Amino acid sequence: MSVGGGEDPSGRRLPVRVMILSDAIPNRNGVGTYYHDLMEHLQENLEHVEMIPARANCIFKKKRVSIPLPGDNSQHLYLPNVLRILQQVRLERPNVLIAPTLGPFALLARILARRRNLPLIFGYHTSLNKLAGLYWQGHFGRVTSWYLKRASRVMFRHADAVVVNTDAMEAEARELGAERVWIMGTTIARPLMERPEVPYGGGVQSVLYAGRLAKEKNVTAVAKAAEDLPGMKFTFAGEGPLRQELTRRTLALANVELTGWLSRGELLDRIDRADVVVLPSEHESFGSIALEAMARGRLMLVSENCGILRWPELVKGLCVIREGETVAEALRRLRALPESERRAVACAAREATRSMNRKTMEGWLDLLESLRGGA
Repeated sequence: MSVGGGEDPSGRRLPVRVMILSDAIPNRNGVGTYYHDLMEHLQENLEHVEMIPARANCIFKKKRVSIPLPGDNSQHLYLPNVLRILQQVRLERPNVLIAPTLGPFALLARILARRRNLPLIFGYHTSLNKLAGLYWQGHFGRVTSWYLKRASRVMFRHADAVVVNTDAMEAEARELGAERVWIMGTTIARPLMERPEVPYGGGVQSVLYAGRLAKEKNVTAVAKAAEDLPGMKFTFAGEGPLRQELTRRTLALANVELTGWLSRGELLDRIDRADVVVLPSEHESFGSIALEAMARGRLMLVSENCGILRWPELVKGLCVIREGETVAEALRRLRALPESERRAVACAAREATRSMNRKTMEGWLDLLESLRGGA
């Protein structure tokens, strides 16, 4: 099932109380960012919506009892403080629960939904098939992949709706047993929409990579472009398992800056200062940073592996790294275009994101209304 139609969601009010039990940390990765932004938008349309984020609601908070993710020690699963969360559930009386991704908080959401007879929405935003091949090899890899797929099946079996970003993720979810699947777009953070526009300068001089410094993001391809294009400025914003490798590789390059993790406001500043934002991922279920860059009227250069390309209304505002083309070659190709053509793409990108935001909100409101039986 796809997102809702073109009706404007502004002014639509539902007597729905939503609680999001999130294993993803708000604004630290794509899933965390997605639901943080969604929550901010839903506040205008629902009776109540709140997020129970993992790191702020785990047991033994000072020690932050957690489990590193296999293949990526920069991300952790946190063990929920069940008593504290139960108190919040009793206080806020949610009538819909959302579990954005796999993890202990998602398991708690499933248990709460069954015991309290509440509708449960499960988010399936990361392809286990693709990640298994990148991070987990050998016997351990097979065991890890088997466990994650089995855990997904358990969540699918008990979820009243499964939310995905693209038709490809819908097909994968259905293969794993999901029956009630909704394809949803991505909302745009309010600050990105409300902040005064900083016009695109029309050039291709300043390049930004923003996201996790991880294998599936193909971030080393951007480092290679920085080596090949010494006359252009490259900024890497983010943290992840490839941080040390990236630091070593770019240490001698005068045209590279590594900022580390940035707050949302700082990242917005960096987007506004860039000409091009690049996302050359080997696998990307959607690519939230692409939508954010487009919303700010910047050129967005993505690989053919990014799920955002599966949304036809967004394609006209995207630049694509062609098959067999390096990041440096793609940037040279953009630089060779007439400035008027680059400006037209940036303008189309900005307009397309507004439409995506409206349709996504309508889709979420349709889903929540259906789960509450039209209440």
